[in-house]
Amino acid sequence: MKSSPPSPERRAKRADPAKEAEEKLAAAEKRIKKLERELENRNDEIDLLKKAERFFQRKK
Repeated sequence: MKSSPPSPERRAKRADPAKEAEEKLAAAEKRIKKLERELENRNDEIDLLKKAERFFQRKK
């Protein structure tokens, strides 16, 4: 039997460490930006609630 090289679909892909690191970094940066937006929204909500609390305390 003659052995043939594996087809491209079956061949294991070699991971490029530099490319893999860049992909991880890009994913981490994307997650950081998302968390920063969520934090900003949360801070805005807290400020709004504080203002509402002060407003309703004055009305009593």
